Amino acid sequence: METRSDKPLIVPFTVVVDTREQSPFGFTGHRADAHKQYRPLVVPVVMAGLRTGDYSLQGFENRIAVERKSLSDAYSTFSQERDRFERELERLNQLEFAGVVIEAGWPSILHRPPPHTKFSRKSFFRSVVAWQVRFPRVHWWACETRSFAETVTLRWLERFWLDDMERMGRVRDASAGGMA
Repeated sequence: METRSDKPLIVPFTVVVDTREQSPFGFTGHRADAHKQYRPLVVPVVMAGLRTGDYSLQGFENRIAVERKSLSDAYSTFSQERDRFERELERLNQLEFAGVVIEAGWPSILHRPPPHTKFSRKSFFRSVVAWQVRFPRVHWWACETRSFAETVTLRWLERFWLDDMERMGRVRDASAGGMA
């Protein structure tokens, strides 16, 4: 039987949100796993200018980044701001880990593009395929909801932090606070 504790658990890292991020994730409503009694997670967040991406970890800004795109922003960026976005992908690809989360699943991306877009769904799909080959360190997730995109972002950042702490011998318990 699942039990929940209302005592919050502060995660042992701080998420950095780029100051240019127009619709930042709040990183609220997340919970730890069963071995930590599903306690609510408190995610420390700071705003700062990031060289690349919208989210990173404090102290790891030159090693990991996540770029967030709403569906309309993705269509606009992939077409009208393509050159700038490809430069962003080049910077992301230089990091140890980088990800792009799109706040829409593939059915929405391919069958319900934003109104008034002139960029074709076929071009959108093929752009993502091409960029995954050209920039192999940049991982792409199409997330059906904004909430799921936030969860993916948090779990990428968490996993990177946990793996780094384990490599450095700083964390005995791989759960490092019970989030994983």
